[in-house]
Amino acid sequence: MSLAGKLLTCLLFICMPLQVLGWDWQTKVSVSVKDQPIRAVVELLEKNYGIRFSYSRDLVNLSRKITLTVHQQRLKTLLEDLFGPDRIRYTRVGDLIVLQPPSQATRTISGYVQDGITGEKLPGATIWSPSLQQGTVTNQFGFFSFTTTADTSAVIISYIGYQPKWQQLSSQNKFLSVSLESTTNLEEVVVSAAESHKLQNQTQMSKVNINSADVRSQPKLLGEADLLRTLQAIPGVSGGMDGISGIHVRGGSPDQNLILLDGSPIFNFSHFFGVFSLLNADLVKSTDLYKGAFPARFGGRLSSVIDITLKDGDMKQFHGDVSIGLIAAKFDLEGPIIKDKTSFIVSARRSYPDLLYNTVVSLKDGNNNSSLLAYFYDVNLKVNHIFSPKDRIFFSYYKGEDKLSVQESEDKSAVVDTTRLNTEFNRFQMGWGNVVTALRWNHIYGPKLFSNLTANYSQYAFNTEVGYKYALPGSNEMGDQYGRYYSRMETGGLKLDFDYRPEPTHSMRFGAAVNTHYFRPSVSTFVDKGSNVTPLDTAANGPKNTAVELLLYAEDDWQLLPSLYANIGLHASAFMVSGRLYHSLQPRMGLRYMLPNNWAVKAAYTHMNQYIHLLSNNGTALPTDIWVPSTDKVGPMTSRQVALGIGKTSNKQAWEFSLEGYYKTMHNMIEYTEPTGLLTADVLRWDRNVSIGKGWSYGGELMITRKKGKLTGWLGYTLAWSTRQFPDINNGHIFPYKYDHRHDIELLLNYAITKNWEFSAAWRFTSGSPLTLPVASYEGVETGSPWDPSPNGNTPVDKYSSRYNYRMENSHRLDVGLTWFKQKKTWSRSWNFSVFNVYNQQNPFYYFVKRDDVEKQRYLAKLVILPLLPSITYSVKF
Repeated sequence: MSLAGKLLTCLLFICMPLQVLGWDWQTKVSVSVKDQPIRAVVELLEKNYGIRFSYSRDLVNLSRKITLTVHQQRLKTLLEDLFGPDRIRYTRVGDLIVLQPPSQATRTISGYVQDGITGEKLPGATIWSPSLQQGTVTNQFGFFSFTTTADTSAVIISYIGYQPKWQQLSSQNKFLSVSLESTTNLEEVVVSAAESHKLQNQTQMSKVNINSADVRSQPKLLGEADLLRTLQAIPGVSGGMDGISGIHVRGGSPDQNLILLDGSPIFNFSHFFGVFSLLNADLVKSTDLYKGAFPARFGGRLSSVIDITLKDGDMKQFHGDVSIGLIAAKFDLEGPIIKDKTSFIVSARRSYPDLLYNTVVSLKDGNNNSSLLAYFYDVNLKVNHIFSPKDRIFFSYYKGEDKLSVQESEDKSAVVDTTRLNTEFNRFQMGWGNVVTALRWNHIYGPKLFSNLTANYSQYAFNTEVGYKYALPGSNEMGDQYGRYYSRMETGGLKLDFDYRPEPTHSMRFGAAVNTHYFRPSVSTFVDKGSNVTPLDTAANGPKNTAVELLLYAEDDWQLLPSLYANIGLHASAFMVSGRLYHSLQPRMGLRYMLPNNWAVKAAYTHMNQYIHLLSNNGTALPTDIWVPSTDKVGPMTSRQVALGIGKTSNKQAWEFSLEGYYKTMHNMIEYTEPTGLLTADVLRWDRNVSIGKGWSYGGELMITRKKGKLTGWLGYTLAWSTRQFPDINNGHIFPYKYDHRHDIELLLNYAITKNWEFSAAWRFTSGSPLTLPVASYEGVETGSPWDPSPNGNTPVDKYSSRYNYRMENSHRLDVGLTWFKQKKTWSRSWNFSVFNVYNQQNPFYYFVKRDDVEKQRYLAKLVILPLLPSITYSVKF
């Protein structure tokens, strides 16, 4: 073929109708008309490029004549020039361009969505316009703002667990207070028009909402429903060892989780060394877990945000709940102080293992006496008052504490050997707890602008005391030794948030905050009253630090193109401590692109900064771990995370599917170079005893959820890697993080057998955690020390190849629960029967090396703390 022929072929191929290749807004088109109606241009685009239009000739007028010649112009530009003068609107729906009549006058409806019986505001309720195919959702305070065209006659307002409601609209701006009626028939709750709840219609990714029903319906450990155990069943969230309520999100450590209780941070979210979470689950209204793609309004942590909102209290009538389980009892009461104006809710919970132990176990053995005191308690109070339709305040208070005390005494007066003690008394006591308060003011400036002002205070304190008394026979000499270790962390702050919604496809949030942190990580005292030696007391010279943190943020969520949506934000912060100023600019971006068949592809980039550190020798946040600020030697931790995913909710909202992949880098991570104990740690110079390194985590998460019908629940799978690298640890080589689990599988099911019976089951599989073990050992020199555990006084010396060079065995277990409930006219009662670890799987809690003195060998043994555990709980609601 000649050169001219080849050029002609290429030219024909380039200029061939795009109906063969498809089209988008960037498609280049060529059109030429003279004194023709706009309809002629539309027909040419359909004929030559396969771009189909849909419109009503009665509503859209295309008769205006034009003269137009364009060559290789973007389709988007042509349509703007073509339809702009007549204000004709156009939107792509699938492969169609839908034309709509000129924009009409708009009006804005705003207000609150609430429970029709209690007046409780409903966060996440959907407001949907079927005619516009647009909608919005209420914020965490139940407020919404929705701008519609003047010809929109009604919207549908719906919320899971409530009957949907058609709300007729007037022709002007209107402030509404919409009440929804609850229903027990979940099949009728969610209508197909409630599109805003669907995954494909939310730009936010890596977010999971947990409602109180999800928590209460799961099998219970020792009769206690637990929020964090439910969160641990989410893909990407690991709980560490079996039975521990600490959480590790996408390869992060426990201190990298920002846990907010009504807007106030909590620094330790557990009771009983992590077996139970801090909160009575019956008080929780909603919980949002962010695993990544963090909105700009959140900051200060690297791995996750757990935003917990408590119930406000019934505005109409009094009612409550009393529950008694195997290990704890609790009650809550709520009602109006001034009907429809002021309400309250109060709750208290107390465990009683100490009472069971002292009753069941014999505390006297010969001359020995012992006692155990071990329990936790927590109390909650929340009051809210409506000043006007546009002003409302909330006051929240929480106090929780754990106590552990062991006392032993022995009478040795019958012993003849005068070198021995006559009497001996030992006491060990440990306690830790949180105090959290918040005062919040909601104000509505107009139909599109909402604000929330929060003043909060949080405190976490830990205390350990050790006492030892003795008396020598035949003398008046007495020994009385006492030691105490104490630490405290406090935060107080003020934050102002604005929520602005100019139109359904565009919403903005912005705000500012100031927080003051007070650190007292180590105060120790040791006194020996039987000695002339000056006692050790660091109460006066222990480390004290005060830091001020400032932040500004702004985020914007809007529709860029017909199929492309974005959430772009910026979080700016500064941290001032000990004359040092740290500052950070943290960009956040999320994108959503709509695919055919209502699938949504989402992508996100997140930069996070954390100015405070947790000193710990383990991967689980125990009460002995202490918080410290960044210093001139140890800077703030930083992370950068990218994520890509796809998601969809089925048309009838019965099923939900999401698949996400992520990659995260972390810098300025800290870890002790050598193991150290609670009382031996040099907290005053902690930044000289840690190594500074970096970490990586990456993986994929799959979640399939069944949301409607008698059988509900979810199946989750996580494939993940998490590693660390420190220059002074493991010879500078990369090693796996302590809770690097390769595979996690979670299956949660809830089945409504009958109207009065409900069955639940949860099965989880987790790959083994990394474990450091010696590769060889040999006998050391003879020491002759009476404390030497070796029979000949030879100290065994272990040889290690690398850190975390082995893996624990895989763990898995099945928990089941059966609940019976009976509804009376004014009250209800229920029995819950649960079995934890049904098939008694021996999952390891801790590994240790034991020595067989006969065989002259050492072997690895494991400690199992949670075998098969049945429980029963009785509850009365009134």
